[in-house]
Amino acid sequence: MAKTIKDHLQDTFDDLGEENQKRFKSKLCDRKTEPRVRRAAIEKAKDSIDLADLMVNTFTSTGAVPVTIEILQAICCNQQATEFKENTGQSAPLVPLPGPGAPSIEHFIDRNRTKLRRRVYNVDAILDELLDKKVITEEVYSNIRAEKTPQIKMRELLMGPIKSAGTKGKDALYKALKDTDVCLIEDLEHQ
Repeated sequence: MAKTIKDHLQDTFDDLGEENQKRFKSKLCDRKTEPRVRRAAIEKAKDSIDLADLMVNTFTSTGAVPVTIEILQAICCNQQATEFKENTGQSAPLVPLPGPGAPSIEHFIDRNRTKLRRRVYNVDAILDELLDKKVITEEVYSNIRAEKTPQIKMRELLMGPIKSAGTKGKDALYKALKDTDVCLIEDLEHQ
């Protein structure tokens, strides 16, 4: 049976050990972004199972993943963050953003939106992959393909279906870009 997000959270929290788990809980309590977790709820989490339940109940399974990665990175548990990211299938690189309060996480697609609009030329191949994965509909596919330039096609793709599909859509676009334009993605990842 495949592991759930909650299983991966439990494994990660087990690997943290008592001291880092304490630091994780402290950072979780200090988070300024909604939804916030009350200190009383955190104090009730006595072990990895309780803490995993708290994360999933507060943030949902998908929402718990980026929050967990954010906090692991904030407490300098980068190895655990990387392993957790890989184990949960978080494909696109995420990076912390500087700013007030707790660090937030920005997706590769959001970070490189302008560069992608300017530099991606094989938009039709990307649209084919997104249609196959049912990220876009045939109507959206046809409308975007009808646009005249690759820049307009990318703008329509990014501002329409990818924006509304959220992280899942961004992950699918990232994978499609990686499959169709490896050199561009590697260049952007190393900037």
